[in-house]
Amino acid sequence: MKYIVLTGLLLLGGCTSWHNPTLDLSVNRSERFAADRSECLERSQKATNSAPDNDLPQRTYTQDQDLYTKEVKAFQRCMNAKGWIKK
Repeated sequence: MKYIVLTGLLLLGGCTSWHNPTLDLSVNRSERFAADRSECLERSQKATNSAPDNDLPQRTYTQDQDLYTKEVKAFQRCMNAKGWIKK
């Protein structure tokens, strides 16, 4: 469920797409985006301690939403640091 919500937020976050104007033309943008995206997803999960664990039944809906919001913000900060911007 967590990944469905996170994916939905990332995909439908204002119906925008990520662009990196600092990349050279010789760089494959889709490969670089995939690599940066996977690294940022991993970093955001580690930074917010939102990796899957066994405490899911003990958390409330509000706690889950706060955790997901923090994870999405950490992901966006990571992507922005790598030069990706939303358009």
